[in-house]
Amino acid sequence: EELYQQIKEEEKEVIVMCESLDRMREEARAEGMILGRRDGLIQGKTEGIQIGKEDGVLMILKNLLKKGISDSYILEITGVSSKLLMKAKQILN
Repeated sequence: EELYQQIKEEEKEVIVMCESLDRMREEARAEGMILGRRDGLIQGKTEGIQIGKEDGVLMILKNLLKKGISDSYILEITGVSSKLLMKAKQILN
């Protein structure tokens, strides 16, 4: 019974983390689109949108790093390149 309860609690934590990541991803996507539109006026629409999307992803990565999530886990769950993760780490420092 105790083991069952522990497993249920761990499942809840995973679900909450996944929901948080989904919410952060959506917020970052929205912010990325806003930044992309702003930058698009300066640098051309396509390039500006790409920059905005990267800024949104960097925001997610910085938040995950601040929470102490390991690099390997971040790479696994986000699918970003290690180069982009390193960029996020440099921004934090």
